[in-house]
Amino acid sequence: MKKVRSLLFLSCLFLTIAIMAGCEGTKGKVVEATPTPVPIQKNKIETLAIYSINSDNMTLIPVSVRKGSQKLSPSYVAGLVMENLNEENIIITDIYQKGKKVIVSFDPDGKPVKNCTAKMETLILEAFANSLLDNVKNCSQVIFRCDGKEYKSSQYSFGLNEVYASE
Repeated sequence: MKKVRSLLFLSCLFLTIAIMAGCEGTKGKVVEATPTPVPIQKNKIETLAIYSINSDNMTLIPVSVRKGSQKLSPSYVAGLVMENLNEENIIITDIYQKGKKVIVSFDPDGKPVKNCTAKMETLILEAFANSLLDNVKNCSQVIFRCDGKEYKSSQYSFGLNEVYASE
């Protein structure tokens, strides 16, 4: 038993000395790290600023969304706005550009024309108008209609060609 203990003790001692000797090789020496440049990848994702509604405090907010490969047409921009508003009851029956005007026609039975508070109606119209003015080439005026006719809701009444917003 004494031989086994002695053998075990000597093995541990030898192992400890071997480990210590391996670590001493770098003691006192300054090892310089060579910096490796990190490759910088350019962000190839194009974004577009549209407007949406902050439902917490009922204000209009700019939102950065991913721009697809489509041309920035009135229908594409309006689709992005509708997607961000996340309102199922907003239906655009027609949207087109005529010169510098973009005409947006909403369904008469959905938002923002019906079933909408005055504040929410204003925010929805502002979100569409500002997004179209900012993103559609040559758009300097936005006209809202209801099913191709004059826009009439419990809050607003616009003539057939009355400009809601302009640059």
